[in-house]
Amino acid sequence: MKLNSNLKQQFLRTVIGGALIAGMLPATNAFAALPAFPTSGSCAMLVTQPVPYGASLPANAGYNMLAIITFTSATAATIEFVATRLNYATTGATVDPTHPSDAGVAVTITPVANGPTSGRRISFTPTGSPAALMANAIAVNGGSTILIQGESDAFSGVCQF
Repeated sequence: MKLNSNLKQQFLRTVIGGALIAGMLPATNAFAALPAFPTSGSCAMLVTQPVPYGASLPANAGYNMLAIITFTSATAATIEFVATRLNYATTGATVDPTHPSDAGVAVTITPVANGPTSGRRISFTPTGSPAALMANAIAVNGGSTILIQGESDAFSGVCQF
């Protein structure tokens, strides 16, 4: 029995020692700087706008937008998109026959005033729209993904290179 007990103690010492050594090894820093915002290339994204909670039926709200952003510099890009809007009724939802779409619309990129230092504000005015759409954006995953948060409207999305 003593041999079995000694083996157990040696095993436990080995496991605890290994855990202590692993704890002293350098780990990736969760607070490391985020990647730089892209200055070239294109990413494709899907952006969704929530349906307002408690909206009375019939209601017409909530876009899904499929888009491509092509970055041309640190402060400029272009966007092309097509949006789908649903009409909600007590009988269900139908696709609005008018699909807003646009191509080659100029996008302005500026630093975010309040937020992460590597964040950017992107804005563009769709053809025929009275006001610009504005969003906060931040590059993650080594710069291969941009997270999008609506500023002028409630929407969110992800743009992948």
